[in-house]
Amino acid sequence: MPTIQRLFNLFLIAFCGSWLLFKTLAGPFLIFLIVLAVFGLLRKENQIKFQVIHSTWILLFIFYISSLFWANTPDWSALERKLALFAFPLLFSFKWNKPLPIAQMWLAHTIGCLVLIIIAYYDALMCTLSHGNSVRCFSTTYFSQLHHPSYFSAFLIFAITGLLFQKVAWFASKPRWLSWLIILLFAGMHIHLGSLAGIIALCFILVIFAVKSSMVYLGKLRGIIAGIFILLTSIAVALSSKDIRADAQNAADFTKHFIANPTKFVENRKEPLQGNEVRLILWTASVQLGIEHPMGLGLGGLEPALAKKLKQWGYPKQAEKEFNPHNQFLQVWNEIGLVGLFFFICLLYLLFMDFYSKKELSKLLLLIAFIIYCLFESFLQRASGIVFFLCWFTVLSYLPKKTLQ
Repeated sequence: MPTIQRLFNLFLIAFCGSWLLFKTLAGPFLIFLIVLAVFGLLRKENQIKFQVIHSTWILLFIFYISSLFWANTPDWSALERKLALFAFPLLFSFKWNKPLPIAQMWLAHTIGCLVLIIIAYYDALMCTLSHGNSVRCFSTTYFSQLHHPSYFSAFLIFAITGLLFQKVAWFASKPRWLSWLIILLFAGMHIHLGSLAGIIALCFILVIFAVKSSMVYLGKLRGIIAGIFILLTSIAVALSSKDIRADAQNAADFTKHFIANPTKFVENRKEPLQGNEVRLILWTASVQLGIEHPMGLGLGGLEPALAKKLKQWGYPKQAEKEFNPHNQFLQVWNEIGLVGLFFFICLLYLLFMDFYSKKELSKLLLLIAFIIYCLFESFLQRASGIVFFLCWFTVLSYLPKKTLQ
């Protein structure tokens, strides 16, 4: 393998594990990788060729730049969080002769997740020693302090998917019980994280994998029955957590009251609010803002508009928190309008068709997991989300130079 590509691959593998632990390294690592790719280009070890599926992310970035010119309160600093939409497609527009070391990258990511778990338990223990409330310290943001629980959940589910489908270097060549040990550990972390989107995505992936595997050995009907059994077992295990059980019950109750009378629900709650109450109120406010501003509010315009809505409805404390909609589709609609939302959905469709055409079930499941997360979080608003998903979506759809030729 040529020297520059060997260096590029080594640093790419290191990036996949290290940025999970040191988020500030993401930017410098990306710049260094792009510089290496340029050196490779000068030495004719690669060539630049943008894939259509990668170029769509850059077009989405251009949408966001354009939105700054019609935003009432443009926030140019917010554009920094969107740079990954341009940086990763640019990085992987350099087409090397050899494929990317995806299995080794997946291993680095898995190891990074293991270290994150150690850090989370350490933080939880320190919290317990300081405050004495062990139950709270081992749940949600008290447990996962380095990344928001939903993002930590996404990292774990990505690793789980790789282990299930034997995509992770080292583990793929070892006895399966080692992979299953890590899978059980990562799945069990969701009891601490309490991410509703994560639990739904995890159950979905485990059920699909169980059905697919069971059908090979048991036939179609028994395979489906096995999948249903796995689903019910996963739900039972999740509900064994007092926090998750209470959160699920609250979500069901709030949803019931919301459906009965949305206007009454959003205008008659009392602060302090619970997480699921806030989410339903934010979704309602976001839909109203989307209808009022079909072209979007632009980067920097959404948070002030949401805060104004919340104050009008009698939630001044929530308005101070500068919430986003907690839904990526609503986030895109509110920021860059219906045209931007349509483009974002088309982008996801292109990814789906690319993975489907390659008959890669693991990639399809990861895309569906991403969509599930997007229903409950504005997942591309934080560095933890946009760096993670842009990196892996561009990597998993990458074609080396020989393939393109």
